[in-house]
Amino acid sequence: MTDTTIVQRRDIDTIPKKSLNLDKSLIPQAENIDFWRKLNPDLTISDKALQWESVHSAIEPIYLDEYALQLKEEGYFQTPPVIPPTTTQQMIQCIEKVKKAGFPPIFALVYDIFYEGFAYFDSVLTRILGSGYKLIPNFWIYYIETLDTGKGFEPHRDTEYSNTIGSDGMPNVLTLWISITEATPLNSCMYLVPANRDPEYTNAIHDLNTGGTQFALEDIRALPTPPGALLSWNQYIFHWGSRSSKRAKFPRVSYAVYCQRGDIAPVDDVLLDIPSVLDFETRLAIACRAIYHYSPVSLQQSSQEEELLEFVKRNKAKLQII
Repeated sequence: MTDTTIVQRRDIDTIPKKSLNLDKSLIPQAENIDFWRKLNPDLTISDKALQWESVHSAIEPIYLDEYALQLKEEGYFQTPPVIPPTTTQQMIQCIEKVKKAGFPPIFALVYDIFYEGFAYFDSVLTRILGSGYKLIPNFWIYYIETLDTGKGFEPHRDTEYSNTIGSDGMPNVLTLWISITEATPLNSCMYLVPANRDPEYTNAIHDLNTGGTQFALEDIRALPTPPGALLSWNQYIFHWGSRSSKRAKFPRVSYAVYCQRGDIAPVDDVLLDIPSVLDFETRLAIACRAIYHYSPVSLQQSSQEEELLEFVKRNKAKLQII
């Protein structure tokens, strides 16, 4: 492994939070694999390594260098849709069933399909991060309702880890944001400020508390995204999910996670090989880690929710700490 120094990680209480809606009475079902298999009988929950060989990474090689250059210059890139429509349709149907059963969408991560989705982008991830890249299992599934009150995360930089830009200008850590439904200005697409238009960007690489208010409004870039496409950016890009509208035709649904180079020291306390064996306990642990990481601070402080908090802590602890 090459040596790297990650000198700082942002405190968990400063990370943007999302609301959690989970009834404590559902905890026994959450921990029962048979419940999840019956809920989505057409989807699998495997106990063996996922077979990526059957998935074609459909991004044309000619574009790989272009994405790498854009990532170096502007801090992000966007692919065309490559996950098949039949697969994204299965994803949204799965999430709808999870929600109808009373669970937050994040619990859809018990199913293979959401991990198999990464295979379609393997060629570009390998081009940028090298072979053997790892997942940092800080997942979230976004379901933005078609309401004037619906919105994604507020404007922010991910900045959970400092100094993750290599000497060649390429990131060692990426955010992967995969669209399941089309993201439009009406249902909350992503907006960002490209690195080369953000006067605070360079400072943000070393100071995780750097704000994001000095850019010119005309430098904001809207990123409507078709279903099955990948948006990816580094840790320091200023970005947000816009407010939705009651005039949107359908919700905006997407999921996101971090990944890092495999030949550097771990930047977090848990890394996952991809593809790898992700048994049911591991998947439930990933969902609970996300809840603990990104849910409201009140979940972690309220004595009224001790049973729910104990469930989250008990299961997230099953992820193997490095």
